[in-house]
Amino acid sequence: MTMSSHSTPRLRSAAFLLLCGIGSCSPADSGPPLVVQRDSAGIEIVEGLRPLWGDSSLWRIDQDPVVDLTLSGTGPAHEFYQARSMKQRPDGSLMIADGSSREVRVFSAAGEFQGSFGGRGDGPGEFRSLRGIENAGDTLLAFGRTRVTVAAPDLSVIRTFGVDFFTADLHYLSGGAILRETSRPVMPMDGLTGLVRRPEPLVLVDLEGAVIDTIGEMRGPELFALARDGSYVGSAGLWFGNRSHLDVLGQYILRGSSDMMQLEELDMSGNLVRILRIPDYPLDLSAAEIAAERSHVFDRSPPGSTSVLKTVLEAVPASETRPAYADMLVDPSGAVWLELYRGESERDRPQEWLVLDTDGTWLGNVRIPDGFAVSDITMDAVLGVSRDELDVEHPQVLRLTRN
Repeated sequence: MTMSSHSTPRLRSAAFLLLCGIGSCSPADSGPPLVVQRDSAGIEIVEGLRPLWGDSSLWRIDQDPVVDLTLSGTGPAHEFYQARSMKQRPDGSLMIADGSSREVRVFSAAGEFQGSFGGRGDGPGEFRSLRGIENAGDTLLAFGRTRVTVAAPDLSVIRTFGVDFFTADLHYLSGGAILRETSRPVMPMDGLTGLVRRPEPLVLVDLEGAVIDTIGEMRGPELFALARDGSYVGSAGLWFGNRSHLDVLGQYILRGSSDMMQLEELDMSGNLVRILRIPDYPLDLSAAEIAAERSHVFDRSPPGSTSVLKTVLEAVPASETRPAYADMLVDPSGAVWLELYRGESERDRPQEWLVLDTDGTWLGNVRIPDGFAVSDITMDAVLGVSRDELDVEHPQVLRLTRN
């Protein structure tokens, strides 16, 4: 994130919304207003009623990459397996976590290898697993299941500190705080059965790992825990199950559960200050879609799948509605990108991201090139990983045009 305050994007978008409001008053546009805004108990509520772009998209992502890190050089540094969490650093360089080698690799904006740290092991800067990376100003954070490594701009290791085993992600807030996101499975010792959706705490820590405060919670994933004859069998996510997502903007936190097309904005104390939503967004889920999803998963189960897993999956119910979104990212302008949900049986559909301007205006949808997994979004590019016909991973930078 390059933005350190919340007021700047709101002021810019307020002027933008005013222009849209003037345009919507013209005789050629007799539809409902773009947004409705009101306050409730001191909380600002913004509802996007229709997409500004209509049925078309005014933003475009090019299919041909500007940079392909697999092709921009040779040797092991340009070979990737289980590559994830590709991000742009403040100086424009690129960093990526390679899950197989347990390395964090840094490349120039043109794709030239500049250095790395990490590797398999338990020593300083090494990882048993490498789950992701995050910018913390000029400092770099890399985290596995139990440990965070803090690295300087030159990639030298400053310190390491421990984290909860079930840490799913880290989000840096301007001012030096890290928001720790956890996702905890249902365990036999929990004694829980049936439908389960436990709250997960939102914990702020500093760059040395010390807990600053617990500022609230988020809803965990929808799970089903199966027990028979008084004994715990296992657990799995619901078919089309909902879960929560987080991202940050400056000193503000965006939190959303995919039960509806809605986001909540919190300050660093955990106070709810704003709600962004698209009311009545269609999330219907048919019996045929559920049946297709079940068949797809069972047909693709590997030969080594345990009978216990199949027993649990047979008993798992489906969610009542389709999840609204599967991921959330905030770009440097403050626009919120929500990846529209696709089930495993729906991967032949184009991947699309719904975009909300920072003031809550529903802009429209942006289509992603086939086979590309988005990791980060900048003002003029989308970063992520694509696979070729030989299943080779290609971390790439795709041009984003905002017309």
